[in-house]
Amino acid sequence: MKKFFSILTLLAVMMISTQAQPVSDYSYKLNNGITVKTERCWNQVWIQQTYAPIAAGDKTPLAVNIRALGDLISGSTFKLINAGKEIKMQGATPGKYDLKLTFKLSGAPGTISFVVNNIVIKPKTKTSVAVTLYDYQILIDESKASQKGLAKYETLVNKCKTNTTQDLYSGIPAFYAKGKHDKVIPPDEAINKTSGRIKAGTYDMLISIGISGQTHRIWLENFLMKPDINYKISTNLNAGGIAYKGGKKDVDAMQLYPAGTAAKQTGTPAPDKNLVIISYNNLKVANCSSPGTFDVLLNYKNGSKYEWKKSIVILTGTQTDVK
Repeated sequence: MKKFFSILTLLAVMMISTQAQPVSDYSYKLNNGITVKTERCWNQVWIQQTYAPIAAGDKTPLAVNIRALGDLISGSTFKLINAGKEIKMQGATPGKYDLKLTFKLSGAPGTISFVVNNIVIKPKTKTSVAVTLYDYQILIDESKASQKGLAKYETLVNKCKTNTTQDLYSGIPAFYAKGKHDKVIPPDEAINKTSGRIKAGTYDMLISIGISGQTHRIWLENFLMKPDINYKISTNLNAGGIAYKGGKKDVDAMQLYPAGTAAKQTGTPAPDKNLVIISYNNLKVANCSSPGTFDVLLNYKNGSKYEWKKSIVILTGTQTDVK
């Protein structure tokens, strides 16, 4: 199940927790009938709701600011909902509402939609809702080619739009009968671990991506694969990169924690397995990371010493160097 968090946005993606803001009915659908679902992925929705006195003559007590990280959407619409019915923004009376948002995808044609619950409009007050969306972009290119009646598939993983080098991460595909995820259907011809050929039909396709000990699982459900068609399926993680550039040869690993973890820890810096988000042992490359603000714990000589680097900001599409 997707997890959602409500956070305050500072300096692009510097986030600190605020009161819970419920988000429901998250849906990611492509126009070709595919439903995208994820397990153990980084995708999130951040909501901030703030209030200020409404200006004289302002008849619209609600303002909505929408932002998506990376390459994901090309447009958006929203509706104010009360008891299942759409309410006009202009002149909306004080009370609690739901906000239905729909985003047009910029990659494979389709939409993402969800509902932000508990939007509060107060008397003589302007409610401002900031919505930040982060998800993976799915791209599916189709081309005709003789495959002896089979469908050919190939999966690719891109860190972000500007980094498409297929050197660190692979999307391992697996096929299941539609709606039945208990038994893998083997391909008719396996070319390598990321490509092959399979009988034409409708499948639930699972793409598993390993990132530093984590396995991100992306389901493309109701995937109609036609005979003699090549399917090139790319997953753009819309991620950032993090690398150690401090020059100390004794540093052999680093761990990412929620921002503020270092300040709460008393005594000598040490790892906390209950709070660590992800660990990186290969410090010679720009490791893939979700965008956000983190406290980074440096590991010296297999744990002989630890050092905190606080409030490290990682942005989609850029590399952050820890020094």
